[in-house]
Formats: sequence, C-alpha cells, structure tokens
Amino acid sequence: MITRRALFQLGLGGSAGAALLSWPALRAQPRTLTPFVDRLPLPPAPNPVDWAPNQLPFADLDPEAARYVDPTQARGKATFYRIVAEVRSVKMHSQLPATEIWGYRDGTVPAGSWNFALGPTFKRPLSNHNEFVGTIVRHENQLPSAQEHRGFGEPRTTVHLHGAHVPARFDGFPTDMTLPGGAPFDVTFERGEHFDYAYPLVEPGFFTDGNHGKHNERGSTLWYHDHILDFTAPNVYRGLAGFFLVYDNPVLDPGDPNQAGLVDHTRDTGDETNAAGAPFALQLPSGEFDIPLVLHEKTFDANGQLVYDVFNTDGFLGQHYLVNGMVQPFVPVKRRKYRFRVLNGSNARIYHLFLQDRNGRSYPMTQIATEGGLLSRPVRRPNFLLGMAERVEVVIDFSQFPFPQFSELYLVNRALQEDGRGPKGTFERPELSRGTQVLKFVLEEAVPDPSRVPNELRPFLATTAQEIAVARVRTFELERTNGQWAINDRLAGDLRRVAANPALGVGEVWRFLNKSGGWWHPVHVHHEFMRVLKRNGRAPFDGTGTDVGQSLERDGLAKKDTILLGPNSEVDVYVKFENYKGPFVFHCHNLEHEDHQMMARFDVV
Repeated sequence: MITRRALFQLGLGGSAGAALLSWPALRAQPRTLTPFVDRLPLPPAPNPVDWAPNQLPFADLDPEAARYVDPTQARGKATFYRIVAEVRSVKMHSQLPATEIWGYRDGTVPAGSWNFALGPTFKRPLSNHNEFVGTIVRHENQLPSAQEHRGFGEPRTTVHLHGAHVPARFDGFPTDMTLPGGAPFDVTFERGEHFDYAYPLVEPGFFTDGNHGKHNERGSTLWYHDHILDFTAPNVYRGLAGFFLVYDNPVLDPGDPNQAGLVDHTRDTGDETNAAGAPFALQLPSGEFDIPLVLHEKTFDANGQLVYDVFNTDGFLGQHYLVNGMVQPFVPVKRRKYRFRVLNGSNARIYHLFLQDRNGRSYPMTQIATEGGLLSRPVRRPNFLLGMAERVEVVIDFSQFPFPQFSELYLVNRALQEDGRGPKGTFERPELSRGTQVLKFVLEEAVPDPSRVPNELRPFLATTAQEIAVARVRTFELERTNGQWAINDRLAGDLRRVAANPALGVGEVWRFLNKSGGWWHPVHVHHEFMRVLKRNGRAPFDGTGTDVGQSLERDGLAKKDTILLGPNSEVDVYVKFENYKGPFVFHCHNLEHEDHQMMARFDVV
C-alpha cells in the first residue's frame, strides 16, 4: 500500500489523490447553518448474532479469536456481532443535503437503514473471571476498493477499540508486518474482507493474579475507530467511529471461588434502580439518562459534502461543531440527574467546556470519570479541558434549574484555538474566548429520580514509592524537526522499529516531554491505563486548589489512557503491561500528527 506521507511528498494526498481541488475554493465560501434545529442523534446498540452450542455464527471464525470462544458453551457463551464499514449518506443538518460519509453499521440491519453518522453504541458487561463470555466483533469492509476509491482517505482499514485491554492481534495495529521470528502479523483488511476481533474484556492480571485481575482497572467509556497507518485522520473524519460502553456485571457466578472479592467492585452496573441488589452498586444515572456525546467538527462544500485538507500536517479544524454527527443539535432533558460521557472525537481541536445559560452565566458539573473509568470520588468542576481522544464523564442535575427561570442550558466551548497548534495559553493557564454553544439542553418537566452520586466511586491505591523506585524510566521527547514530527530526535512512524520492550507484568515510568515549541500533543498509549505521577515536576491536579479546567489525573484519583501535553509540558506516568504480549503503539492523538510520524511501536515481552 502506498503511504500517505509518500503521496504527500509527491503532492498527492489520498489513495486516489482526488480530493484536493475543493479545499482552496471552499476556504472562501464558509456557510452559515442555524444552530439547534436538529435533535441529538443517539445510535442504538447493535443486535447480537445468537448461536446455539456447537453452531458458531461464523463458520470461518479466525482461529486466534476462537481461542476466546467455547463452542459447547459449557464454560460460557461469547456474544457475537457483525459491524459493516460502508459508504452511506446521512443528514448532518436540516439545511444541508445528505452528506456522503464512511461509517459503521450494525450488520444485522439492511444497508440503507442505518441513518446515523456514528456506528452502533455497544453496551457490554465486563467478563467477571471468565474469558469465554466476552465479545466477538466481525468487522466487514464494504468500503470502495482501492481502484474505485475517489477522494481523501484510505479504504483499507483496521479497527482500534480505544481504551480496551485486549490481545495485540485485536488492538487495531496500524499495519501488517512480520514479527520477530518471521511470523506474519496481518491485521488490515480491504473491500470484501473481514476481520474477527476478540474482546475478552477481562481485567489486567486476569491470567496471572490469583484473584483473576485488578478489579479497579475498569474502564467505562471506550470508543472504536479506524486506525490505518498514515490515513487515520481522513478515515475518522469521514465517519469511522462509534461508542463502546462497558459496565460491571452485577450477576456473579456463585461457583467462582473469588466471588467475595468481586462484590465490593461491582459498582458501575448501568442500572440506577439496582434491580440485581448489588450491595455496592452506585446507582448512577442510567438508561435514557446516560448519554454519550462525541464532539467533532466538519467542513462542508456548497453541496453539503465533506471537505478535508490533505496537505495540513498541523491538525485539521472544521468550520462547524457537531455532536454525535449533527451540527449543533438540541437534546430534551427532564429535570433530574443525567450522566454525560463526553468524548473529544475531533482530529485536532481541544475543547474547554462550560455549562452556561442563555446569558453566559456558568454552572458547575460533577465529574465522575475519565477515559480510565470511574474516579475514586466525584469532583465538582466549574469547567473542563478535553484533549483529542480524552473522555470526561459528568453528572448534571437539571432539577437544580427551576421552571420558569430556566428553560434551556448550553454546553459551550470557550477554548481559544485558531489552528492545529492548539489553544492559546498553557495547560495551567488557558486563554478563553466568549465561546461557541455546541449543544443545547431543552429542559422539560421534573420526573422521579432514583439515581445518585455517592461520595465514593471506585477507590484505588496510588502507586507506591517502592514500585516507583524500582521501575525503569524511559524518556520520550516529542519534537518538530525540520518541519517533521519526531520522537527522541528520530522521525517516528516506522513501525518495523521497536522503541521500547517493556516486560510483561513489570512496572515502568514513562516520561513524556513536549519539546515542539508551542504545540499541544495528546499522547495515547495502547494496552493499559496510565497512572500520572508528576506534571512539570509537581503533583498532578486532584480537584483541590485552583481549578481552571485542567485534567483530573493524579494517581489515586484517576487513571488515564491519553495524556494532554501542553506547550513545553513534562509528564511522568507509571504503567504496567499485563496479560498480553506483542506489538502495540503509542502516538499523538492529533490525528494529523499521528499520520505524519508522531507514533512509535513498543513490544511487550
């Protein structure tokens, strides 16, 4: 496959090199769209493919995925899904024609019937001590062939379940390659092909710890997206993304000798009524009151079609804000508590989000989680910063806004950002604009509310001084060298070269230095959550003291899979890779930076 950076050097920018003509013309003709005329889209969960013992739904199931399936179901029943990557047209605003996108569809529904820009929203329980009750997702590629493709992007694909703890083969590695020893590692697939992803959804240390894993290393809001080498940015921009939410399974196996150890950790069950009677269930807002929100932007041409600048290596910013694939939508809410899972799905925009009324007065929100799952305790926030790929979960209690004084509220982005370098100011001292209203909450009647936000969520112990003292320290400097992105003074992105070989089950300290001047870099490490030890030589923010929206990230309070590096930032994290060996990557999640060499491979050995 010819690479995007090779095409870039040749003056072309997609597998067909055909999407460039509209960008210069478009910049002179921005269009105005009326905000808050379209309802927030909420894609449903995909339908599972049912199966009987010894009758697998996929007769040609990948042998590696089959390792996590018991065909007899005696040891448990895995849940199967079909997801199709396809070309379709969807409405992104009432005043626009239907826009052609690449998107994921539930493979059990007919083509032409999935009217969402996003893919299906998975809602899956964690696998409580049993690798045979996980999730198997067959991703099928029905995008154009390389010969048929026109425009930006690359129709060959691989899928990354972002934030998941899964085997290397199913992590969405960006390219095919040969492993040490000569074994092929083929993980990408083109039109007419499929790939079976096995997501056991077991906890780190499951296969080695006597209690079957670290029960507090549980995520909550994951997402899946294209991850193909050199073309992740245009492919995700075209629409290849969706949510994958995970919960604690409230149904414990009475025959499990470790059952007693699980009870205390069964907290985020996804049921505010706690019908299962789990004694430590948090009863956070659930069902229709648990809403995932992905923030992203698009630029449209005169015909309502997507436009992308393939020559932009700084970071592409769209002209219009979208939430869940709709331009500045509204969402009706009852006067009660809601859980909002906010994901920054943009290529290069960093958000600074406020809850405001029509007069610009701000109100606090209660943060309960990061992309590393629930916090140890809830934290009242006046606002929050959100880098690309980061997730922040907040609870908003709309019963605190009485009628008739309040009929509407807004989620407002006040980050002052003009280009792909990042917002003005620093991580500790961000500059703010008057802001743009991204999402409108339309307040309706009060309803009964059984949900709650306890003072304790998912407590966990911080990394000990002894663990830190014996950990190997690795330093990764993110730089800009002669106009190219680099890591440790070398052009990155050559995934045949291994940048680090951490040992399975052995903790390390990774130090990330941003030496690229005034640029911001959200660094995402695959495979495990990170514990943030220091930021610029100081203890990271834990919700006490001055709160300017900076990330809640101190070890003992939060876990992270993406670290936002502001200009000249230095961050130390502790990470321990467990369960799975093999090749993984870390990279900047400014997707244009990722595609242009700010990515490196590490092999867990």
